[in-house]
Amino acid sequence: MSRFRFVLARIADIAGVAPNRDEARPPLASDELEERVQTRTAELIAANQALEAQIAARVQVEYALRDSEERFRQLAEHIREVFWVYGVAEERLLYVSPTYEEIWGHPVQSLLDRSLEWMEAVHPDDRPRVRAAHFEKLESGAFDQEYRIIRPDGAVRWIWDRGFPIRDLSGHVYRIAGLAEDITARKLAEDQLRRQQVELAKTSRLSLAVEMASTLAHEINQPLAAIVAYAQACLGLLHKDQIDPRALTGALEEIVNQGLRAGGIIRHLRDLVRRHPAVQTAISLNALIHAVIHYMQLELRQAGVALRLELADPLPMVLADDIQVQLVVLYLVRNAIEAMSETDEEPRELTLRTTVDGSSTVLTTVRDTGRGLGEEATVRLFQPFFTTKPDGMGMSLSVSRSIIESQGGRLWATANPDRGLSFHFTLPIHSVQGASFAP
Repeated sequence: MSRFRFVLARIADIAGVAPNRDEARPPLASDELEERVQTRTAELIAANQALEAQIAARVQVEYALRDSEERFRQLAEHIREVFWVYGVAEERLLYVSPTYEEIWGHPVQSLLDRSLEWMEAVHPDDRPRVRAAHFEKLESGAFDQEYRIIRPDGAVRWIWDRGFPIRDLSGHVYRIAGLAEDITARKLAEDQLRRQQVELAKTSRLSLAVEMASTLAHEINQPLAAIVAYAQACLGLLHKDQIDPRALTGALEEIVNQGLRAGGIIRHLRDLVRRHPAVQTAISLNALIHAVIHYMQLELRQAGVALRLELADPLPMVLADDIQVQLVVLYLVRNAIEAMSETDEEPRELTLRTTVDGSSTVLTTVRDTGRGLGEEATVRLFQPFFTTKPDGMGMSLSVSRSIIESQGGRLWATANPDRGLSFHFTLPIHSVQGASFAP
């Protein structure tokens, strides 16, 4: 009993109760003390359980963090791109993935020691632009550049480098994370494709010129026949003993005019077949269409095709290469004539329409009344080497789309509600201090 009282006395001291050890403790005080001890014990147990839960949660977080770090390391070290993190406050690179060594040919540690080492590898022609973009990214946190680097072995590689800002709660950029990708293969493929398109366009122009030879021969024969007739008339007059030279002036002037006309026809053919860089100038689509139709009148008559021109007047000038757009119109008109020659249905009608399409483009439509195409053929119409003609090469429409897209426009086809197809292409409006119009 004395031991129990000693324990109670100690507990009472802890609880702030100091009874007189010489006096007998009242039963009520003992009950209160036991209740307070039980309450305090429960609080301590609850606090201990909460602490254990916090420790367990902290351990789980540490496990998850280590797992996340391991996944990040595996991802960063095995992707094809170089992953990098730049510290804005530290003014240096904080992390660069090992792929950097494979692409740049330099060790990662040397880059971390000297953050601008990668800039020294940038091609001299690209370095000023990339350096300016690098310092701009320190302000905005954004970086998106394509540039060349020169490896230690002298090899040149193309890099697509882009960075994204990481902000704190106040919106301040404190980190910039980015990816640098080796796009050399893509750049080489694009360059090869451009060269092939140039050669393909040249081949197509030559093929078209051969097809046009018979039509142009008819056009050239007219001025040549006129030249011969006027020259013979002059000779007949000169054979006379007495002739006023002034009487020959009119005939000689006509000879000159017809010679210039023949030269213009030949010059137009030469422009179609020779290699020349695309020169975009302000051109009138209506005048261009009239010029193309002029050279195809014989072919239209032979095919029994009626021509309808629905040309908007006035029409804004467009910005394009004159010769290349003429080539496209020739392709589309010839394609329409061939499509209508495959059917006996009447009427055979070719419609050429121009109109303003919105505020920035002009729309040209070439509509025929041929038999049309199925849905699958319409989808594949612009694929290289796809053709519905037994002797066709399947290149004219593919080349036409490439030409129009290189001029900043679009080319597509739609089925007509009745029969036949319509080809549409757009070209950007040429504007210098306002719209420029031409008939």
